[in-house]
Amino acid sequence: MKKMINKRFILTLCVSLLALSSYAQQDLMLSQEIFSRVNKNPAATGNTNDIDIFLHGRIQWAGVDNGPKTTVLNVTNYLDKIHSGVGFTMSYDHMGVGHNTTNMKLVYSYQIDLSEQYVLAMGLGAGINIGGFDYTANTMDDANEYGCDTYPYDKEVRVSPDFDLGFELNNPMWTVGVSMTHLTNKLSNTFRSGRHLYLYGIGDIHLNEQWILAPVINFFHHNKTNVFEIGSLAYYRRMYWGGLSWRPDLHDKLNPSMMVFTLGLEWKKFRFGYSYDLGLGSNDLLPSNTHEVILSYGIDKKRKQK
Repeated sequence: MKKMINKRFILTLCVSLLALSSYAQQDLMLSQEIFSRVNKNPAATGNTNDIDIFLHGRIQWAGVDNGPKTTVLNVTNYLDKIHSGVGFTMSYDHMGVGHNTTNMKLVYSYQIDLSEQYVLAMGLGAGINIGGFDYTANTMDDANEYGCDTYPYDKEVRVSPDFDLGFELNNPMWTVGVSMTHLTNKLSNTFRSGRHLYLYGIGDIHLNEQWILAPVINFFHHNKTNVFEIGSLAYYRRMYWGGLSWRPDLHDKLNPSMMVFTLGLEWKKFRFGYSYDLGLGSNDLLPSNTHEVILSYGIDKKRKQK
């Protein structure tokens, strides 16, 4: 009797996880994506004068088998003659046992000088999404179930077009942006994400010759999920930075659910950053070992031309 109850429990758990995976397929809010946002907002393409190469890695719940892992690669360039930014973005998400997606897009932005202080950027991203689920990677509790007619033996892969649209307004002291990813996908499923709405603001406050304060506000909406983040980075001599941000649980009366700590340095066009996510919510039963690392390098085009 106990064995039968255990089998029913495991079967119910597997079905629930599959349903949750289909419902909860969504973009992650990465803690350091403000440094290169083109995978969420193509309007940010070419917002520096360098050829920017940006690599972003995230390991969520480190130590948990098959925990989520994310890798993002962005390469962007600004073409001054046509007031445009061009680039490429690719992301890979491993979301659990046998479950992954790869997203690749070309990104483009056009910048309009509204005045000496304000620049409006409009961006579009277009590419493909490759979603895969390997049923055989999951281990069944009862080996006899492998021979059932209903047991799938093959990995299922689906390829679909994917599009993003976004806008950014910049002046010397702040940047605000709005974007929508996965435009043609109304709802999420196991193989692709549905539409996401992003809103954000980034400040650039010069306190003195050595210190710069950069407050950040982030929000995204997807289906019934709302994620909000507020925090700030502090730069010393444009070389070192540290920061703290808070992501409350919007569905539990602002029960504090996550704090993010960030450290980094920039030296001769090279940038390195690290962040650690600490879960604080009363319902957060998983370990807080979530780590992010960014590496980026800016290629000076003027020096290259000489």
